[in-house]
Amino acid sequence: MVLLKLVNLLFSLLVLMPQPPADDLVTTIEQQRGGRHWIDQPTAAPKSPAESAACFEIEPGYRIELVAAEPLVFDPVAIDFDATGRMFVAEYGDYPVGPKDPASPALSQIVLLQDTDNDGRMDQRFVFARHLKFCHSVLAWGTGVLACTETSIVYLPDDNHDRTADRVETWFEGFTPAHPQMQIGCPRIGLDNRIWCTYGHGKVRCVRPGFESPDPVEIPRVDFCFDPYTMKFEAVTGAGQFGNTVDSYGRRFFSSNRNPSMTAMFTSEQLARNAFAAVTSGHTDAGPAGEKTRVYPRVAMKSNWLSHAGTHTSACGVTAYRGGLAGPESDQSLFVCEPVGHLVTRSVVTTDGAGLTTLRARETADFLTSTDTWFRPASLTTGPDGSLYLADMYRLWVEHPKFVPDDVAARMDWRAGEDRGRIWRITPEHSTASSFRSPRSTADYIALLSDANGWRRQLGQRLLLETKDPTAIPMLRNLLTGRNSDLHASFGRLHALWTLHGLGVLTSADLTAAASDPFTSIRRDVAQLAHLLQNPTERAQTLKQLLADPEPTVQFYALLALRNTDSDLLQAAAKTATSDDPWLQRAFLLSVPQAAPQVLQSLASPAGPSSQNQTVLAARQDYVRRLTLNSCVYADLTALRLIATTVKDPAATPVWFRTAIVVGLSEGLPRARSAELPKSLTELLQNPPAALLDDLQGIQQVLDTAALHAVDRKLSDVDRIAAMTLLPQLPPTQLQTAITSLLASGESSACQKAAVEMVRRTGRPDAAQQVMDAWPTLTPAARSAAVDLFLSRRDSLSLLLERMQSGIILPASLSIDQRLPLLQNPDKAI
Repeated sequence: MVLLKLVNLLFSLLVLMPQPPADDLVTTIEQQRGGRHWIDQPTAAPKSPAESAACFEIEPGYRIELVAAEPLVFDPVAIDFDATGRMFVAEYGDYPVGPKDPASPALSQIVLLQDTDNDGRMDQRFVFARHLKFCHSVLAWGTGVLACTETSIVYLPDDNHDRTADRVETWFEGFTPAHPQMQIGCPRIGLDNRIWCTYGHGKVRCVRPGFESPDPVEIPRVDFCFDPYTMKFEAVTGAGQFGNTVDSYGRRFFSSNRNPSMTAMFTSEQLARNAFAAVTSGHTDAGPAGEKTRVYPRVAMKSNWLSHAGTHTSACGVTAYRGGLAGPESDQSLFVCEPVGHLVTRSVVTTDGAGLTTLRARETADFLTSTDTWFRPASLTTGPDGSLYLADMYRLWVEHPKFVPDDVAARMDWRAGEDRGRIWRITPEHSTASSFRSPRSTADYIALLSDANGWRRQLGQRLLLETKDPTAIPMLRNLLTGRNSDLHASFGRLHALWTLHGLGVLTSADLTAAASDPFTSIRRDVAQLAHLLQNPTERAQTLKQLLADPEPTVQFYALLALRNTDSDLLQAAAKTATSDDPWLQRAFLLSVPQAAPQVLQSLASPAGPSSQNQTVLAARQDYVRRLTLNSCVYADLTALRLIATTVKDPAATPVWFRTAIVVGLSEGLPRARSAELPKSLTELLQNPPAALLDDLQGIQQVLDTAALHAVDRKLSDVDRIAAMTLLPQLPPTQLQTAITSLLASGESSACQKAAVEMVRRTGRPDAAQQVMDAWPTLTPAARSAAVDLFLSRRDSLSLLLERMQSGIILPASLSIDQRLPLLQNPDKAI
């Protein structure tokens, strides 16, 4: 925290101090990037494992102990365990730039570590597979492991059980890495029996013998998923770097340097259903990202950017704990490594409506921190005993030369620490790691599905799919129909559902019965599997039940299960979509936008949702606008009349609602698919269809009163900002008068800022001049928006520079990010 305050103070001083010449200022700013602010600082010597252990501080209630260290393991970055409990480790010896001699074999490899005397410490090392080019990921599979190399996914079987891979069998090839921190990797088995990986970019082919795909498939810069039983593969939404995990509830999280906990909400297919839903990304940050993150290192962070200090700058290895040693609630913990900060964070996953939120477990302290600057946590995994295992690469540097200036990179020993590495075990302080006995029979596999340890539950599911014993089916079905409310029993039913699906024997009767299961995750997944219900009546009844479910996450997936032909379900969908939950709103607009008029009618009724919260009202205003836009696109004249009647009586709905309707009409009518609808708001008002002649007064009144409402300080900021969105449609004289009033002294900061942003959208140079003239009366937030406006156009940029030269606008009014492009602009006049 102290370090973060010092960083903020430094930037404040930089902004406020007398400004040096441009060239010197560029140098000053550049000194805060690319490692120049720490390259001259001394580096500490590496520590022994015992010395390093003494440097740890861990969250109260947990303990950490050494499992393996050099010379037993080197450069460990990923760990997994096979069905017998053996530990496999990916050693990333190639990082960061491969061997010094390009002709030399690759340095990365998979090793097998064993504890032969059962003292909790590994004592045997076997090199399982050598020379795997830039291999940083491992997943136990079959008789060996799956591994991700720089450009491929390979299977390394050990059919003769000699603790060495028999061969390298390539399953997929053609991946294109961005760099050694971002390439195909982090394979994880999902509840749906598929294997999910991060960063699947490339022209990818399946080359597994017997499953070869004829042509490469272009995969964009997103994540990758495949079925290991059919080898069907696809690009999936997500932007993981080095970090990927599936929690006990089947929810996937992934990480990148500045985004410690992302999760996917929509598939690519769902995103493509409706371009007018304005849902541009299938994934989202479940917790704070970028500059909003906070970490609390006990030593100075040598981050690439000084401004990143005190925040996540190398987030990786996100891991959902599934061991169950600390009680059922521990399965909500999400751990993230921060190697630049020499620490590991812990967050708690909670539901936020239909979405997910991760909250720090401790507000101002991290889960695990170290003063050993060689401690480089890379990833974690839950083990067979319920403990959490941590891969510590133990390197002096973990940055990549690509991201630091050449002169700085030349001074860094990038291989320092390649002869070291540690693996640590973390367990709750007052619990004992449970012993693990390798399962040997179908009954054992079934029993594992309800185990307290999520790693074991997943193992049981995988082994049932591998063995395909038909005697397992009635046992699975018996497990699925149980109603024990115990969490582990509920997890057992969840795994039984997906195991039956993976075996291809899940029936409609199984699904309809599971739709009433008391466990939310099971009802959620019934919605995801509803496409298997072949009987239309049965499907409609099940989805109607799920749309009315008390849990938003179930409603969310039920909405996504709808098709545009589900006319008998539109009313139920519309009722669900009146919620303020943004995820339910997005799911509705993606799936059944033709029901938008019904939602608008419900929102406009006196019984509709009400709130005085300004943030809620602003979000609701945008939702009403999008509903109206989609109504125009997909509906007919009858629906348009329905929309018009919602604003017919000015006393019945607030200003923000009526304004949002009119803005939505102005945006939606030009996109209308029905030939009977007018193609613009102007056409609607000047040449209305006969059926609407008596229903347009409310729309006209909203336009006529927009300027009055925008400048009326007695109205709420939400109502006024809503009215501003219509100002660009006014005659120039009226627009200028309104802008002058909105930028005057005494106006609220929110309204001033909104006015400036509205001016920017109009693109009118005379309006930009108005903003410049009002500079003395603008609030700080409005001034920042004004600078963005001035920088967006050549003419206003010249005006900005003139005012800065005359001293009317001070350089301190521009942030560093706003000033640097000006200082580096190739135009000598600028």
